Amino acid sequence: MNDKLIIFDLDNTILNGDSDYSWIKFMIDSGNVNYEEYSKKNDYFYEQYYLGKLDYHEWALFVLSTFNGKTPDELEKLLVEFLNSIIEPMINIYALRLLHEHSHENDFMLLASATNSIIVKPIAERLGFKNIIATEVEIIDGKYTGNIVGESALGYGKLNKVKEWMNKHGFRNFENTTFYSDSINDLPLLSAVSNPIGVNPDEQLRAICWESDWEIIELPIH
Repeated sequence: MNDKLIIFDLDNTILNGDSDYSWIKFMIDSGNVNYEEYSKKNDYFYEQYYLGKLDYHEWALFVLSTFNGKTPDELEKLLVEFLNSIIEPMINIYALRLLHEHSHENDFMLLASATNSIIVKPIAERLGFKNIIATEVEIIDGKYTGNIVGESALGYGKLNKVKEWMNKHGFRNFENTTFYSDSINDLPLLSAVSNPIGVNPDEQLRAICWESDWEIIELPIH
């Protein structure tokens, strides 16, 4: 096994935008949820996330309310439409090149996103990731309950989930591990890996990259 582990964040790293925010907007525009209620809350939570002040539990309940009471089969057509019409144009071709370069070097690839697994899994499949970490969603009697299972994959939760995944897959430590991310919310994992890389980093993360002498890459946003 190649001992190099390459971890990618998803939103605003591989994607030119945020998949959770875009999902809610998609649900509003398609008439599946109330415009007034969801539009205001969506903008509020996105601002809190950008500032690194997001109350994850509150945010998760908001996003997962769009799945509540539905079965995976009932959501399949909607998710395919979302992937094709919204996510596909958001994929940064320069980030895709990075993915392909690491793939050609036979590096072990892991997608680690705070977004819920319902949204992340089809995107990961489109991008060619076989290994993913996301916030897991509860299903009871075949239907989504609107709750998360276990710890969220935001902040220290992402670090803990990555550690758990690494233990299961034979990675003993963070030596030879690279993590690409744009967000101050990913500081715990960025601080743990041997090669942290800021991708078009937000203002707070950019300042830390400068202070810590971490690499910054600026991917053109087409």
